[in-house]
Order: sequence, then structure tokens, then C-alpha cells
Amino acid sequence: IFQVDDWNSIDRIQLERNQQLVDIRFDGIRWYVNDLQADRNMIDVLFATLQQVKPVRPVARVIRDSTRQLLMEQGVKVTLFASENRVMTFFAGGNSRKTQAYLMKEGEEIPYLVAIPGYRVYVSGIFELDGNGWRDKYVFQMNWRNFQGLSAQFLQSPQHNFDVVFFDTYFSIEGMFDADTTKLNNYLDSVSLLTVDAYSADTVELNSLMKTIPDLVLTARDVGGKSYSLSLYLKTDADGQIAGVINQSQLAIFNRKKIEPLLKKRSDFQVSK
Repeated sequence: IFQVDDWNSIDRIQLERNQQLVDIRFDGIRWYVNDLQADRNMIDVLFATLQQVKPVRPVARVIRDSTRQLLMEQGVKVTLFASENRVMTFFAGGNSRKTQAYLMKEGEEIPYLVAIPGYRVYVSGIFELDGNGWRDKYVFQMNWRNFQGLSAQFLQSPQHNFDVVFFDTYFSIEGMFDADTTKLNNYLDSVSLLTVDAYSADTVELNSLMKTIPDLVLTARDVGGKSYSLSLYLKTDADGQIAGVINQSQLAIFNRKKIEPLLKKRSDFQVSK
């Protein structure tokens, strides 16, 4: 009932709920969500869900009308496109405890209890994610083959600042002729592989942080002169998480263990004698 003839043709999926639109599209090379790079793993989960979901049975008649109303008013309207042609539209939702998932095709009257055979999972959960739930989790979304340099600024302890520069055929610490290249390469790997635990849409906290001096600002640069920044505020909350601001516009939450490899000071890269 909820299958299409050719899943490979689907290149756009729109999720609408409470007047909020999540627009997921493929540009021929990569997937984007609301014009930001999407997490490919999440896209794979989405398509796996779409392809494997099966109707278990129609919703019982006694709750059919209320379930249909629930889906229409509080559910997610899911629309699949192939080359801008609408292929299918259905509504997704579930009960209040998120233990049962329902789907109902647009224009039809019967909602179905659905499941993925062999899995105990709330099927509609994937459709209920907001835009941030689909975003690529890598902080520095740059082509690292075009990496040109990086600066680390400890704004409250500037003596620890350093710049990574391309020198001859390798990277080094500017002004340091005995930099430990193994430590530096490990550090750059940690920077390039850093991922957020969660993006946040809390504008109040974002505005508050932007008025505060960060503990550390990392700025990566590519050969085209474009910069990518991360400002870190190292005060740990009760859950062991710290806040960061990406490119001076996006609030992100990190587990402190992810950040610790990035807290290297200039002196940490000197060769041990």
C-alpha cells in the first residue's frame, strides 16, 4: 500500500507538520535538508524505513475516525517526489506512548497500523524529526583535501594560541621548527572528524553565548579562502555536555569527551626531549 515502483527514482521528500516544512532533496551528488548538507546515514535509515514498512492491519473501526483525525491534525504529511513529480503522499503518526505507528494515504479514509517485520521500532519516529535531526553532524563541513590552515585561539589565555600552516610539503605550527608532526596529524584528524551530539534551535541560549567570550575558537581555512569556525564554551553542564557555536550562527551540543582532544595548547606540539 505504501510502496512505489522505483525507489531509486525518489529524489525529494517533504515532511510537513505544524506548518513546519522539512525539505529533503538530492541534487545528483549529495542529499540536502532545507539547503544544508544532510546526514547520509539518516537518509539511508529513511529509505530503509520506507521500503520495509508493512501494514499490519487496518485500525480498528472503533478508533478509526479518531485516528484519522489525529493523523490529519497532528501527524506528519509525507510527500515523495521523482523529478518534481509527486509520486505519493501519506500521513504518519502514532499513539501518545509512541508504541504504535499509523500511516494513511492522502485521499483515503482508512489508517493502518504499520510495522517493520522483525523489528520493534516506532516507525513514524523517523518522519517526526525536525530539520536539525537530518543535518550532517560533522562540524567542519569542508573538503579536507582543500584544507589550507587552522588557527586555535584561547581568548582568555592567548599565550596558548597557535596556527597550523602549510609549509613546503607538510603542515606545521607557525614559528615552531620542532613541532611533533605525529601529534599535529592526530590533532587535525580529531578536528576533521568532530561531530555534534545535537543541534539546538534555542535562540535565547545562542544569543546569550554570542555575548560571552568563548574559551576556544577554532577556525579552519580552505584554499579558496573560505573559513569555517567553532566557538567553544567549556563549562560543562550536569550531563557532561558543553556548548559550541558553529560559524557564529548555529548552536550545537557536544559531549566533553569529544572536545578534549581539541584542547591542545601550543606547547603540546613541541617535540619531547
